[in-house]
Amino acid sequence: MAIYYFMMEALPRPDNPEKEEFEGAFISCWVDSADMTSALTEASRYIKSEGWKILQVEEQFIAKRERYEGDPESLDLLEYFDQALEDGVSAIFHVWPKDEK
Repeated sequence: MAIYYFMMEALPRPDNPEKEEFEGAFISCWVDSADMTSALTEASRYIKSEGWKILQVEEQFIAKRERYEGDPESLDLLEYFDQALEDGVSAIFHVWPKDEK
């Protein structure tokens, strides 16, 4: 098993209670899985369950603990890496508000 990382762009789904507030999000997602395909399926399922529709995958790679430990600016991301080890998946939703016109 490995931890796979994905950065995805997403839009709120019609059933998302925050759809009136947010226009979109970039979602950082870590998944503990046997392979990239299964990890992507699990990440997609999780993001959908949170009320978001994936537009595209911006980045994907096998995440290594050393990546976060070795970079002071990424040290806070180690929490999400560890959460994926414990729970199978973790994510950060970097949302942006709708433009008020």
